[in-house]
Amino acid sequence: MMRHLVFLLFFAAQSIWAQFPPMFMGGPPGFAQFQAMVLQRHQARTLLYREALEELRKNPKAADVPLCPAGVKPKAGECLLPPVAAAPPAVEKPAAAPVEEKAPASAVPPAPTFVGRRIALLVGNNAYPPPIPALETPIADVTRIASVLKGRFGYEVELLKDAGKEAIIAALNRLATQARPEDAVLIFYAGHGYEMDDTKMGYWIPIDASVKTAKGWISNDDIARLLAAIPARQIILVSDSCFSGTLAREKKFTRPASTRPEELFHRRSVVVLTSGDEEPVSDEGKEGHSIFAWNLIRALEAAGGITPGYEVWRDVHRGVTKEYPQTPQYGAVVSAGHMDGGEYLFRLEKR
Repeated sequence: MMRHLVFLLFFAAQSIWAQFPPMFMGGPPGFAQFQAMVLQRHQARTLLYREALEELRKNPKAADVPLCPAGVKPKAGECLLPPVAAAPPAVEKPAAAPVEEKAPASAVPPAPTFVGRRIALLVGNNAYPPPIPALETPIADVTRIASVLKGRFGYEVELLKDAGKEAIIAALNRLATQARPEDAVLIFYAGHGYEMDDTKMGYWIPIDASVKTAKGWISNDDIARLLAAIPARQIILVSDSCFSGTLAREKKFTRPASTRPEELFHRRSVVVLTSGDEEPVSDEGKEGHSIFAWNLIRALEAAGGITPGYEVWRDVHRGVTKEYPQTPQYGAVVSAGHMDGGEYLFRLEKR
């Protein structure tokens, strides 16, 4: 009898989910319709992931990946590299020494701003196998954003399409071994996500994730640890997935008193830009992109000179909330080493 009930509940969830596919046919929903969709879609997902969620309730660390033993460099995604020590300042100030004559201010070279590489890792997951519904736009989103980052800002770009957990973690571990303190790093994830109602823990759902176990999921805790292992002073994580706002919840971002690059570059900045808060996010937008990705593309294409991440978020937030009851978030990840007053900077490539 119990098996029969579970069977009926599962197909009821599938039926509910089918009523709210990733693309909203006939245009964006109104607020009341969206709120109803939020509730029903989350109920459907809860039923779909029932077994994996029960595993997490019994063992909250069921999805977590162990830290790599000291001195071990993983060949794949079987473990996480340990956090890096705090990066030293970009320019050490020499001890004061008496001088007979001070050089003119114009003759003193300014402190460097960006002296390293700009590196981007973008993950887009479309082809989820049943019973997890496939998505429409992530691969198109990361492909277009990669083009903008490379063409306008000079990023070295790596694209992962339809990636599983091991491939994602391996790529982030590899990034941690390649990046240097003077580098700027951008990570973008577009795919399914989930937030547990009771623990409020958020997860990425990779392409090979299962509804029966959480071992193939990636927890927010592990995401923070992966960021902490990257030694770059400039790090931004952009996440376009349902309930992604949990990543930005650790510390509300406050605009720095100064956005001068020569000052910001001395601080480690680890910030998160997410497509929404505690709600499912729309896979519909314009020109084949999600509403979040479409606005992010526009903001990056319009950015000039050196643009703080806060300003990019502000433009994206304005564009998304104007059309959808979805609220992009911007926060700092203190557990990954973010320092007060830090901020991520987008700098146009010199032509």
